[in-house]
Amino acid sequence: MKRTRTIEIEDTLPERVEQAIEAVKQELLNYLEENPNQRRTPCISNTLDYSGTIHEIIDSAVPIYTREINDTWYLHGSELEEAYENAGLGHNPRENNGMVAIYCFISDRVHNWYNNNASDIFNEWKEKQDEKETD
Repeated sequence: MKRTRTIEIEDTLPERVEQAIEAVKQELLNYLEENPNQRRTPCISNTLDYSGTIHEIIDSAVPIYTREINDTWYLHGSELEEAYENAGLGHNPRENNGMVAIYCFISDRVHNWYNNNASDIFNEWKEKQDEKETD
């Protein structure tokens, strides 16, 4: 007798990545407001993450419940393995129940977003600062 089961899996990874990106964007804007003499786009690794804030943002985006982690691995396993391997952390992408690979994946997405968008955000912020100074 053949049995059929239907399960529902919630894909939370895209939302988690987007939330991390939004938090990093806000951190960039906060940094610029606190450092109004900034003349170029701050480095995400050396400047924005000096106190570990970016790592905290990414870490907080990683799911902690086993079910959600397993669902994420079921839906995105090959991408998670690739992110883990690219990070050069070892040979076990399921380390710490797979949370390390999820962290690597989110970190990659955040850093790619930053590299592609931070200078535009900085330039917009700089234009607003220049406008304020001329008013």
